[in-house]
Amino acid sequence: MDSRQAKARLMAECSRREISSGQARKWLVKREIPETEIKHIIDSLIKDKYIDNVRFAKAFTRDKLRFSKWGPEKILRGLSDAGVDKSVAEEAVKEQEDLALQVLADLLSKKRQDLERKKDKKNEEYLSKIESLASQLKELDKQEYSSQVSKKTASVRCKIFALQTKHKIEVQSANAPLYRYARQKGFPYPLIKRVVQG
Repeated sequence: MDSRQAKARLMAECSRREISSGQARKWLVKREIPETEIKHIIDSLIKDKYIDNVRFAKAFTRDKLRFSKWGPEKILRGLSDAGVDKSVAEEAVKEQEDLALQVLADLLSKKRQDLERKKDKKNEEYLSKIESLASQLKELDKQEYSSQVSKKTASVRCKIFALQTKHKIEVQSANAPLYRYARQKGFPYPLIKRVVQG
């Protein structure tokens, strides 16, 4: 493929979707277009408004928030990979902060419901185990005192204490899974905190 054909195909691609100058460069390099021609083609496409990194950054940010549910940090990495200047990327992400908050709130609401279902199931399991251990204690209390009964009683009490401690820790760290989930999606800690703490 020569430079003229490459430019024509790239123009057609730019007409279908937003492309950054970095993506255009990678596309041209793959087609073994000489470096001097690459610069000329990209400059020409920028001049004719086929390529606009600001427009690309805004569209990329909006689409990744709405459809992929990416957080701002992940979007910034994606824009960097696409060859968009850091200042342009940060401005595009900043403009969509309200949408990012809305997306994060929706994600965490669904995640919280999922966690509540799991928590209810865990609570049932916890109560069932505690009841079972409590009935074992009652049975041991009915038995005549011996060192073996004393050891079993101590063992059951330790199991109850361990279960209660684990349950208390899980209740106290109820928001931790929300933070982890949102961080994996690329949302920054201050934004997560705003949504979680309301």
